[in-house]
Amino acid sequence: MRQYLFLATVATLVAGGPLLADTVRTTTGTPQSGTIVGTTADVIKLSKGGTTVEIPSNEVVEISLDDESFPVKSARRMVDDGQYADAIEKLKGEQGKNELVTQEIAFLRAYSMGKLALAGSADKAAASKALLDFASQASGSFHFYDVARMLGDLAVSSGNYDSATKYYAALSKAPWPDVKMSGNVLEARALLAQDKAAEAIKKFDDVLKTDASVSGAARQKSFASVGKAQALAMTGKAGEGVKLAQKVIENADPQDKELFGRAYNALGQCYTKQSQPKEALLAYLHTDILFYRDPEIHAEALYHLSNLWKEVNSPDEATAARNMLVNQYPGSVWANRQ
Repeated sequence: MRQYLFLATVATLVAGGPLLADTVRTTTGTPQSGTIVGTTADVIKLSKGGTTVEIPSNEVVEISLDDESFPVKSARRMVDDGQYADAIEKLKGEQGKNELVTQEIAFLRAYSMGKLALAGSADKAAASKALLDFASQASGSFHFYDVARMLGDLAVSSGNYDSATKYYAALSKAPWPDVKMSGNVLEARALLAQDKAAEAIKKFDDVLKTDASVSGAARQKSFASVGKAQALAMTGKAGEGVKLAQKVIENADPQDKELFGRAYNALGQCYTKQSQPKEALLAYLHTDILFYRDPEIHAEALYHLSNLWKEVNSPDEATAARNMLVNQYPGSVWANRQ
């Protein structure tokens, strides 16, 4: 049997058939292999057997390049697992054999810096510069929308809301309804951060009214509902906000930890506005214990927990929550609030 396998391998090499190729894994779950011959913000162009297919970038989950080194592949896995500092370390000294690999190395490094900065464990200005450098040097990258969002998130975390709106607006110009919707959701969140609840509600409502059946549209509507729940709490309509947040929690995909985290935080905010500290505490604890992976969402929950524990006369728990917030997310806007 081994002899046959060996002969088959030799025959493939002699015939010139590649043993490796660029691979693009999409939301369908089926990888496509070939040679990436070009990219834009909207598509990856993949040559397969002499035919070039265009894969929409919003459907791309992951790529693997024939010419990239093992450390680059390892770093990508680390980024997927949230091990951003390890990914940066793994990429030290790595140089690409071609332009596309060089772009991937730059993106993985800049994206990791951004994630660490949002968690408060890296410099936000340095991360923003790395992302902007990538955007200027790889203007045709299919990572364009990821970079725009990250820059917007960093701007919000620094209180630079005008810049955030500019970056998020890039998503609103995407060719796909769900990405457009995500841009509006993010802009509305930036308005919430400025206590502009009425303006935020208008944007959230625009998303909720969008007639789109594409994959991802329902998720963006759920995010809009959660954001609107927070805005309603800020405008004295916390009861309506509770109903919206609870509906999202009842219908959400159990694997969608970001959505659950945001929904429980919104529910906690609504209960707080209704002077129901125990119910609010329970809502934020869901985020802290079950849906803590996103630094921004977890930091928000910890901030409110530190105050709510005091309100229910549990000073030790309040101190523990505050210490976790300051230690894990020292650069977070929530860590700097009293």
